[in-house]
Amino acid sequence: MTEQLNIQEFLDALTRRTEAFFNGELGIAFTGRGFQIDDVQKLDLKSITAIMSATGALKLYLAYSFDAPLIEDAFAAYTADLDIAEDERADAVQETAGDIINIIVGNALADLAATGPTIALSPPIVLTEAKSVMRHRGAKFASAELHADAGHMSIHLIGPGELFNDVLEYVKE
Repeated sequence: MTEQLNIQEFLDALTRRTEAFFNGELGIAFTGRGFQIDDVQKLDLKSITAIMSATGALKLYLAYSFDAPLIEDAFAAYTADLDIAEDERADAVQETAGDIINIIVGNALADLAATGPTIALSPPIVLTEAKSVMRHRGAKFASAELHADAGHMSIHLIGPGELFNDVLEYVKE
């Protein structure tokens, strides 16, 4: 990310692209949304969370956190034409979460490309155990919450990235 990055603009682009992808590709409509910038003290992660890092002058993590029923509905729509064995289902649901964040974040960054340099993204990492991330040591959180009939999802921007490891635990000094 560049130092000129407007976090609200980036979160808005992610939210727009998320809503468009879920509605257009998965047939899932969101019925409500909410935003919080900088005053969030604790992030409660949901059943499955896909995270990736963005690098540049300002490092941050992006986390897409899904309620179990919502990611299950997304998985069913995303893999409707595939025959997935039951013993591979859990891994395939996690891969779906990773694919979703890859597609959406890539498209959102393309929307913002005219305002700054290219941004490098890491491959997504998927967490399957819900946990919380408390804000301390200068961390900044910006979040959007999207509501659908099947459940909720959160989009979190967490920075600066050097404060965290790949599973959103604080790095010890």
